[in-house]
Amino acid sequence: MAEKKKLAVEDLTISFWTNQGMVRAVRGVSFDLFEGETLAIVGESGSGKSVTSRAIMGILAGNAVIDKGHIYYEGQDLTKIPEDEFHRIRGDKIGMIFQDPMSSLNPIMRIGKQITEGMIINGKRLKQRYKRLVHQAKHDIWETKRQRKLLVAELQTKKRELKKAGKTEELADYKAEHKRKMEENDKKLQAAKVQFRKDKKEAKQTVKKEWNEKKKETKEELARLREELKKHSRSDQSYKNDRKYIELKEDIEKRRKEINELQKKRRTTAQSKIRIELRNEIDHLKEELKKPVEELKAIRRAGGVKRKELKRKISETKENKRRFKKVTRREARQRAIQVMREVGIPQPEKRLRQYPFQFSGGMRQRIVIAIALTASPDILICDEPTTALDVTIQSQILELIKNLKEERSLSVIFITHDLGVVANMADRIAVMYAGKIVEIGTADEIFYDPRHPYTWALLSSMPDLESTERLVAIPGTPPNMLFPPKGDAFAERNQYAMKIDFDEEPPFFKVSDTHYAKTWLLHKDAPEVEMPEILRHRIEKMMKLHEEAREVRKDASGSR
Repeated sequence: MAEKKKLAVEDLTISFWTNQGMVRAVRGVSFDLFEGETLAIVGESGSGKSVTSRAIMGILAGNAVIDKGHIYYEGQDLTKIPEDEFHRIRGDKIGMIFQDPMSSLNPIMRIGKQITEGMIINGKRLKQRYKRLVHQAKHDIWETKRQRKLLVAELQTKKRELKKAGKTEELADYKAEHKRKMEENDKKLQAAKVQFRKDKKEAKQTVKKEWNEKKKETKEELARLREELKKHSRSDQSYKNDRKYIELKEDIEKRRKEINELQKKRRTTAQSKIRIELRNEIDHLKEELKKPVEELKAIRRAGGVKRKELKRKISETKENKRRFKKVTRREARQRAIQVMREVGIPQPEKRLRQYPFQFSGGMRQRIVIAIALTASPDILICDEPTTALDVTIQSQILELIKNLKEERSLSVIFITHDLGVVANMADRIAVMYAGKIVEIGTADEIFYDPRHPYTWALLSSMPDLESTERLVAIPGTPPNMLFPPKGDAFAERNQYAMKIDFDEEPPFFKVSDTHYAKTWLLHKDAPEVEMPEILRHRIEKMMKLHEEAREVRKDASGSR
């Protein structure tokens, strides 16, 4: 069975306008994200990881330009849709965790308000229902207008080309054809507007009808509950006619009368021995009297308990009516407490009223994760969420993200510069350098069978507990993306670079069905090059450890 694709990025190219010129931050990035998968994007600072993730979220800086490419989510190209449509997806469908929690949180606003704010602002349910009903017609108008702009731009370009070439007759034919296309576009636009007005009217009627039905249903339910509450008013003494109540009252009166007689007898008796016996008998009778007295009180209280239950139901009915229309403060608070518990924050009811400075770094990161999870997104983008944390807290946050992914069936894009961070949580890894993906494969393929020299360098520079050799440092610095290199961007820092690396960019070479690398070393005519010795020893050691761990697990399962 084929895996369900949640997100597809195709040939994404992003540049930034600066005073010095255009910075080519992302250059032709393509990858897919599947349901329930964790895709790690790894690379040095400035490689384009975060820019790619921000493009998916639609939060690029004002000076950013998407030169070309597509980001497909649920059949929509996120690079083409307008902001009001993107607002429906951002946060609700695709959530993001940023690397510095203190820059994500307002230091003078209570945590509870920061978690619930988004739910309340975006929780206008009837309004959202109306928007969903008119969404397709509105999108059709926007798409038709976009096509019109493209036709106008195409005409200007074609006119310049044909005039320059002196093709007058061909220009006249093209203008006629263009005029026909514009007329067709106008007809489509008019039809789309008519459909939008029709859908708008129907949507208003549908939403109004649903709201009126809910109001009517609530009114009837409240009337029934209030009528029942009248029957259990404080002045209601009907329980006094209950047979059990009468029997209990008679029994209590009889016992109390007996106790009173014994007390009188005790006061008139001079002998201490008899007085002690009477005292013991009185105490025994009083102890026996407690049970029927409690039963009698319970009967009297039953009316009060019933009243409380009815009042609670009335309050819930009113709340449900409000929740049909929008997310209420009570609902948002309940949801916030639930999510805070989910991310491992103790005493959430108390912590809701605290400020960010009252939390540790790890707890603040948990708060940021909670905010991202309140809308229950399908895709979670983690942009270096453990960078500002110490090693032990890093481990806790990584374990939390891993557990949340499994519990909620999330698809995760995890961005980091540290391959060690994603070793135990990534299903696939994409290695980025100078705005391009240079190698992509499963986690095992990248860690145990890396093919690109840059991936070799990253793995060789990772410290571990058993390494005694000097770690390998990557020489030089990343290229200036104002002037992207002509060939392989890593050639200047690559000790295995060949002449072709400086002249021509390598294509993706297939290593396996899931493993691809952009390096001329995989070309059939390239000289055979072995990976660094330090990396080869490390991989052999890790494979041996994994094999031993597998044998231990196998023996343990066999003994059970």
